[in-house]
Amino acid sequence: MKCLKAIAKTVLACLLPLASLTQPVLANETLQGVYYGNQGWEMNKVQALESWQGKKTAVVNAFTNWCDQPQALDNLFNHQLNYIWNNQNVPMITWEPVLCASTPSNVEVLAAKGNYDTYIQNWSTRLKKFLSGPDGIYNTSDDRRAYIRLGHEMNGNWYPWSAAVGGNNPNDYINMWKHTKAIFDSKGLDAKHLQWVWCVNNTDVGGYSAESYYPGDAYVNWIAIDGYNWGTSQNWSSWQTPSEVFSPMVSRLRAITNKPLTITEVASTTATNAGTDIAAKSQWLTDTFNYAIAQNINMIIYFNEDKETDWAVFGGNRGDSSFTYNSQMYITHTGYSNSVGASNFVAPNIADPRLITDAQFAGQ
Repeated sequence: MKCLKAIAKTVLACLLPLASLTQPVLANETLQGVYYGNQGWEMNKVQALESWQGKKTAVVNAFTNWCDQPQALDNLFNHQLNYIWNNQNVPMITWEPVLCASTPSNVEVLAAKGNYDTYIQNWSTRLKKFLSGPDGIYNTSDDRRAYIRLGHEMNGNWYPWSAAVGGNNPNDYINMWKHTKAIFDSKGLDAKHLQWVWCVNNTDVGGYSAESYYPGDAYVNWIAIDGYNWGTSQNWSSWQTPSEVFSPMVSRLRAITNKPLTITEVASTTATNAGTDIAAKSQWLTDTFNYAIAQNINMIIYFNEDKETDWAVFGGNRGDSSFTYNSQMYITHTGYSNSVGASNFVAPNIADPRLITDAQFAGQ
């Protein structure tokens, strides 16, 4: 069966250039996710998006830092993660080594030395409690799942855990990763409950390659890429196809490991050389989801927030349609809803107390 599945995927990749890119091409399963709703605080927005796209979202991405103040921890473990799970979404926890106040530029060095062990011990204990489900007992039928994305985009030069920022070495990042994961492992947080996602930027910025930060297959469950079509929204950027954004890094990562691959941040602007082009963005969305299928991307998470530019496909500033939910009108892009509506983009099974299967959770 595995051989037949591999052959089918190979044939699909060969045939894709001949196929129309106006409709999603059905093939392998891909978990569908989104970043939206203010880190889990505004799940009404996610519910509105799910109503619009006609299916539940499998994964919701939320960002959190390394602030050890009780309120920050209580917000995450008593509220945000529960809000996401109670909406029947699996949380993707993007865990950024940023401290409450100023963060040293060698934070990864200090983490590897154990300077933050008390915080990490407490954090992992509370995560285990969350993953234990309502009965509070680990390894029972009501247990939960989560992904953890630690120190993402380390091959850039904009985060303090990047070697390019602190004048450190990628090995310092690797040591931080291994040291942190060892604490979680010591508490019995296994791969059926928690999947570790190692995530790079789609291009290297700052002099160190993505590959130089890889901790090794024994310490990673998924590999991931963040990439955006910036179009002409910035003075340094230009319009890129999904393949131009992702394919070089996809090839590089697959040369070092066969771990399942996810795109954990992706979005497009409407800014083109000809000006604002909503239709071009909608087509780009269709092409991106087709690309994910053809490239056997096991999960894709859209960054639905108008931040640096008009990334949003739901509730943003621009779109080609609109949708009303609970008397609130949202501007939308039909290229997104039409794409994720395809059956091979996996929604959670609300009848399953763990929402997705073990195989889906592990990208198998």
